Amino acid sequence: MKNAVLIFKKEIKEVIRNKSIWAPTLILSLVFSIGLPAALSLGSSSFLKDPDISGIISRFFAGYDPYAAMIIFFSKQLLIFLLLVPAMIPSLIAPTSIILEKESRTLEPLLATPVKTSELLLGKTMTSMIPAFSVSTLNFILLSATIDIFSFNRLGYLILPDIEWLLVAFILSPAISFIITMASIAVSARSTDIRSAQGIGSAIILPIYLIVGMQIGGIFLMNIKYLIIGCLIFIVLCPVSLKLAVKIFDRENILTKWKYKNS
Repeated sequence: MKNAVLIFKKEIKEVIRNKSIWAPTLILSLVFSIGLPAALSLGSSSFLKDPDISGIISRFFAGYDPYAAMIIFFSKQLLIFLLLVPAMIPSLIAPTSIILEKESRTLEPLLATPVKTSELLLGKTMTSMIPAFSVSTLNFILLSATIDIFSFNRLGYLILPDIEWLLVAFILSPAISFIITMASIAVSARSTDIRSAQGIGSAIILPIYLIVGMQIGGIFLMNIKYLIIGCLIFIVLCPVSLKLAVKIFDRENILTKWKYKNS
């Protein structure tokens, strides 16, 4: 664990200074945690007049006050959208971490030390997950505050946080970050080009886009049952992804291939 913490401390400084990671993250965060919830709350009257939106809302929230149903509906949509952040940040950080160390030839001395592969991966996982969890938690808080500020006067009570918010923010979000990190590390361990590694890493988060699209299309709506099932699945996948990443991250193979490539 000590070696993992040392690796994290060394790499997190570079991550913080990397503008290519934080620029798209900041834009996504501002849009989905403040911009969209504010716009949707302010435009509630016009949204309720749209027959398509009203039809979807009434299908899922029969018996609710129309305005309350709409706010709850949009809050569920935005919670799913915010899962893109804990998925996107590791897909940008993890491949960069491995490939840049290969290119700067700092990975070889590290792999030659007695540091265990699991410690190395844990350190790099912390480098991806801690920023992702910090940003995503802040986004969930900002989303809740924005929705509650604009809806409280009309509803008289707070929509968020609720049990679904807690499950998404503190179980589903970190679990997704962990799995995406493991997958990205495994991909970058077999890659020698940062663009291809990040491209494949970005493709890994396509299932999240699919879930977002299915919910927007009204195919299903996030509820407590789906969230519990999703959380259980991702929790089970976490140790599986770690074992696969350790197996794929063949340090001896990486050393010999990289040396051969640069000889």
